[in-house]
Amino acid sequence: MEADLHSIYDETGVAKPDMTRLVQVRHSALKKFLVGLTVFFAVLATVSWAGVFFFSPSATKFGGESVSVDIEGPGEIKSGEMVTYAIHYKNAERVALGTASLEFRLPEEFKLQSADPAGDGNTWKIGSIAPGKDGLITVKGIVLAPMQKELTLQAILTYRPADFNSEFQKVSTKGMTVTDSVLDFQVSGPPKVLPGDKVTVTYTYKNNADSDFAHLKVRAEYPPNFIPEKTTPPSSDTDLKEWDIAALKAGESGTISVDGSFASDAEGAIDLKGSIGFLDKDEVFQLQKEGTFSTDVIKGDLVTALILNGKNTDQPVRFGDTLRYAISYKNTGTAVLGDVQLTAVFDTLPTGGLLQWKQLVDKAGGVRDGNQITWSKKQIPSLGRINPGDEGTLDFEIPFAAQPLPGVKDGVFQVSASVQAAINTIDETAANRVAKSTPVVAKAVSDTTLAAEIRYFNADGIPVGNGPLPPKVGEATTYRAVMTVANSLHELQDLKLTAKLPSNVRFTGISNVDAGDLRFDAANGKMIWTLNWMPTNIKTLNISFDVAITPTEDEKGKFPTVIDGVIFEAADKSNGFPMLLSASPLSTSTENDSQAAGKGRVQ
Repeated sequence: MEADLHSIYDETGVAKPDMTRLVQVRHSALKKFLVGLTVFFAVLATVSWAGVFFFSPSATKFGGESVSVDIEGPGEIKSGEMVTYAIHYKNAERVALGTASLEFRLPEEFKLQSADPAGDGNTWKIGSIAPGKDGLITVKGIVLAPMQKELTLQAILTYRPADFNSEFQKVSTKGMTVTDSVLDFQVSGPPKVLPGDKVTVTYTYKNNADSDFAHLKVRAEYPPNFIPEKTTPPSSDTDLKEWDIAALKAGESGTISVDGSFASDAEGAIDLKGSIGFLDKDEVFQLQKEGTFSTDVIKGDLVTALILNGKNTDQPVRFGDTLRYAISYKNTGTAVLGDVQLTAVFDTLPTGGLLQWKQLVDKAGGVRDGNQITWSKKQIPSLGRINPGDEGTLDFEIPFAAQPLPGVKDGVFQVSASVQAAINTIDETAANRVAKSTPVVAKAVSDTTLAAEIRYFNADGIPVGNGPLPPKVGEATTYRAVMTVANSLHELQDLKLTAKLPSNVRFTGISNVDAGDLRFDAANGKMIWTLNWMPTNIKTLNISFDVAITPTEDEKGKFPTVIDGVIFEAADKSNGFPMLLSASPLSTSTENDSQAAGKGRVQ
């Protein structure tokens, strides 16, 4: 067989291999690169999978998704009612939580009463929470907030896992809305009344909670034609509209009664309203409950009205003003009214010295008795018999005090006036009917004054202007405009002063103000000064600015206007009435500048 094999291979001519030595075989560079790349990716894949398995959560690694905190409790609550909220926290991880603490953030309206377990205020140091363990914190409190107030509770769980050096937090929030109150409040009164009849309106309140409350207030809201006369208990304000309740114990109730009457022009269904609420730390009223009562006012026979300075509404008055009153009356019924007396009744604060009775002007010659003036058929014959449809008017006027009266600490000066009509017979049958008109209140605004002047020299004789004096056509002369606001009685707010400049007068850019902001409105040619508040301890404020006038040819020989007019506006903070003062146009005549006076005529 061996001989046969040799013969076969020998015939092919293939050389026998030399097995005595090794010969290195050269491979291509591309083949080497492909093999190396394959090995690199294999190693990278191995490392990546190892990383996934190493860093992925496992039975011994912390993920955080299974730590939870929740707030359980009502979403709608009653103001003043004790409410309970539970904060449930849980560690569903397989790693313990260390140094855990919980903070329960409460709105200021939530008054915390108790907690189980007790914490440090609204913070609890929980400590370690083992895997799979949970806990519960229960808090009780009272919310004192106005109706429909939306509040938010927030629980923050801060913890550090056993295998981490960093802290983590879980936060849960819960909203709640105040939809009701534990306080009950009702308004009641007679179902039907006549104008002038005595009416008693009753406000009833009750604390239905298990807790005591303090610092409450009841408010009445009267229609314009209801005239309150007396309240029980006495009100805490001069308008007989507010009552302070120092304390209201659990289950306790109370009543407030208001005696009054409807004005002669009242008619139809009229609502009387009221409300009760808490006063917060800033003395702001927090509404709790409202009540409304409707009564039917039967149309009266004699309708009277009092008008002050052309209006039948409350209005401001300045010291030294004259109060011009008009009384109107009309028989709107079907019966003849006989022997009617009309009496104007005045109530003043302070009680004396505000009305200058010695200067009363009354052409009808009414009989004055203290703070009342009465007219009967002796003074006005038509009052002896007023047929259906008959009407009439009478006028009189009284000066208001020229200046604030001394010794009045609160600075309140006001006159409340109304007309009282007494009907002695109806269709010649004896009657005893009395009806009043809706009162009209005149409240004094602050004693604010406005002064304005143009100067070339200041009070010390030093020039503050420049240019030719007297002014010359085509040449600029600079003057200083000075405005002074004086005030002492009431605080002012939203102050604004406007000075209009003629077309040939320009603002030089020089100005000075004691307070506030002064700017030039180029579009409208106005100097505008504003200030948000002027307290009574600031007696005067000065605003000054320089303007240059270039007289025109047609102003030659004249005293041209430098300031078209000054308007001052403000609001009296004491009573809310607006104030409006003005100063006449200012010219080159400079009446208050003695050194420049007589040198203002243009040459």
